[in-house]
Amino acid sequence: MIPEDVIGEIRQRADIVAVIGQHVQLRKAGANHKGLCPFHSEKSPSFNVNAAKGFFYCFGCQKKGDVFTFVMEYEGKSFSEAAEALARLTGVTLPERVEDPAARRAAVEARSEKAQLFRVNQLATEFFRERLGSGGAAARAYLAERGVSDEIAERFQLGYAPDEWGQLADFFTAKKVPARLAESVGLIAPRQKAGGHYDRFRHRLVCPVMMTGGEVVGFSARQLPGAVTTASTSGDPPAKYINSPESPIYKKSKLLYGLYQARDGMRSAGRAVLVEGNFDVISLHQAGVTETVAPLGTALTEEQAEMLRRLAGKVVLLYDGDKAGRAATLKALRVLIAAGVEVAIVALPAGEDPDSLAQKRGPAGLAALFAKVRPAVEYFIDHVWSSGDGSSAAYATAMREAAALLPAIKDELRRRHLVDHLAGALGVPVERARGDLRAAYRGQAPSAAEPSAKPVNSPQLPPTEEMDLLAYLADFPDLLPVAEELDVLSLLTDTRLRDMYSAASGGRPIWSSCPEISPEIAAHVLSGDKKAAEKPERQLREAAGNLKTRREKEARHRLVRQLENAERRRDEELARELYARATELRRTIDRGRQPKE
Repeated sequence: MIPEDVIGEIRQRADIVAVIGQHVQLRKAGANHKGLCPFHSEKSPSFNVNAAKGFFYCFGCQKKGDVFTFVMEYEGKSFSEAAEALARLTGVTLPERVEDPAARRAAVEARSEKAQLFRVNQLATEFFRERLGSGGAAARAYLAERGVSDEIAERFQLGYAPDEWGQLADFFTAKKVPARLAESVGLIAPRQKAGGHYDRFRHRLVCPVMMTGGEVVGFSARQLPGAVTTASTSGDPPAKYINSPESPIYKKSKLLYGLYQARDGMRSAGRAVLVEGNFDVISLHQAGVTETVAPLGTALTEEQAEMLRRLAGKVVLLYDGDKAGRAATLKALRVLIAAGVEVAIVALPAGEDPDSLAQKRGPAGLAALFAKVRPAVEYFIDHVWSSGDGSSAAYATAMREAAALLPAIKDELRRRHLVDHLAGALGVPVERARGDLRAAYRGQAPSAAEPSAKPVNSPQLPPTEEMDLLAYLADFPDLLPVAEELDVLSLLTDTRLRDMYSAASGGRPIWSSCPEISPEIAAHVLSGDKKAAEKPERQLREAAGNLKTRREKEARHRLVRQLENAERRRDEELARELYARATELRRTIDRGRQPKE
């Protein structure tokens, strides 16, 4: 038992606002601090913390108590475990409860499983840290190459797993750590033939994963070059990252890498920056963006989004600037919006990631990038969905992505405004956009996450100009190389015509897809009218050129409308970007008008 006077000293020293503030974003409200309750889901803050009385109370779910109660309820600790955690935090020394060595060992073994596992991970962290300084030349060289300073390595408790089979296992034996505990958190594994145990992490840079209170719950370990002990018997290269397995204390769907280090940054910035990888987090912290966190090698989960909602309320997505990064951004965006989080986006140049950008541009360059942060859905409307080629394929993709995203927005007025904005950006009437969004939403399976780029069939006939292109190819199959040169496929907006073109380019008769298309299209394409053309190649080129110019004009017209909308909203940055795009497109159109020499 912990003496009452010691409990009283811990209670007196513990700043309940600071303790709860590690898990909940609190704002001053009169004599209290208020925030969103961590014990039930709510949109308006009803959770109150009174620093003077050392007491919390939620008017929504009626949960109440002192600092001990909060740690026990929120972190799932016993009273003794909560007291030990708060004692470490406040600097209070707990009296030795057992003096006899045998009794002390019995007391340690009687501790809760979680407390023992936390201790095992902390010992492993100390082991990896020590090996980084002694024998970890490869890891130090890698950190130097990535530009990671000693201060940041210390802040994130980075370490090195030696290129040997059993150093950590031997270390645990010397510390009298039961092997079953180290096995259960995935640090060692039993040898199948020789007996004993071997280390799971070998010749790797080790990144501890911590809870908001600083407890190490698991590890993420990156492979280093030149390993001896990680060769695969199958000949396959070792995995780039190995992570701790799920355990009683490690649930990766409920954790974020860098959360412990980002707490103060999130409070001061009033937001969290979400990236994809461990080194994105580390590099951005070194560059001064100390509110940065990342999921642990998986897509963002509902539990992680709820945690960010409580701690920050606002999230800036900073994912890689490639196709996969865009898809990951859309997934995270849906989860965050559904959780009621305000989301913004910082767009990275194609081929860049936060780590590379932080190293190239440094704090000043990142600050300039973050100055251009945009509301997430508006960003997709203005920069992604409306920047397609105007084809039905691009339009269908935009509608599918929007239909997967917009229903998560609970505010009806904001949702209606965004639909109006989307319609204006795509250059279609609002009612058509609403109807197409409803159709796209009904057509999605509930679990569908990936947008489809496949164009949709229209119940109407395709444009005559497009059917004419196919008619030339039907009557003059030897013009197919010219059509490939002209990229005719990109000019076709209807699936049925694209299927006919694909049949021809695949060496099959152009009419082989006729059973799947309407008789009207077949009659137009296969009429034989183009056989009378005197110069079929020239006429095909002219037809393709005219259609391309028409598309460019339509695209410029959409850009001009978007520019007008941006100017009305006084969005100067977007207006400048749209003006530049519209100007470049006009120059392209003008070049197309110049007579051929």
